[in-house]
Amino acid sequence: MAYTDIYTAVDDATFQGRCQVAMWKAAQDIAAEAPSTQNHQARIDWATRVLQDRANISPRQLAMQVLRNPTIAGNPTESTDGDLQFQVNSVLDDLITIG
Repeated sequence: MAYTDIYTAVDDATFQGRCQVAMWKAAQDIAAEAPSTQNHQARIDWATRVLQDRANISPRQLAMQVLRNPTIAGNPTESTDGDLQFQVNSVLDDLITIG
């Protein structure tokens, strides 16, 4: 996919919304994880902000992180929910760092 296509996809409201759902699901999983998980407090703080809709990451930033996956970037509208969840989970540490 050309950079122009990725730039267009990142602004698609439906794609952004699907990415947000994947992020919220990841936050729910973190909220239920064991306190012994590495970097637990930072993860919980981030999950709390996401679940309270106070995350610092914008829908556009989130979509761009998801579009780092070449399969998703190749055809974002045809990507499955599982594809999006896999990518959000894969870049979770980056999402937590962004906010």
